[in-house]
Amino acid sequence: MGYFSNGIEGELYREEYCLKCRNWRKKKEELTDGCPIMDLHFSYSYELCNSKSIAKKMLDFLIPREKIYNEKCRMFLRK
Repeated sequence: MGYFSNGIEGELYREEYCLKCRNWRKKKEELTDGCPIMDLHFSYSYELCNSKSIAKKMLDFLIPREKIYNEKCRMFLRK
């Protein structure tokens, strides 16, 4: 599961992968942009971090971690 210890770490990940990905979308009805994968991580990662549920396994699969580093999202498709 992707883990971002602070806003800067999350922003660096977003710049490295999200903004370069075809799945990153501008939300027409809002003034923000986003991705369902990041929305899931930001919404559920805190409550699921110590869980053994299928939901946590799904988050672990989508943004895997190697030791202390977030790896590239599995849904990443370079623009």
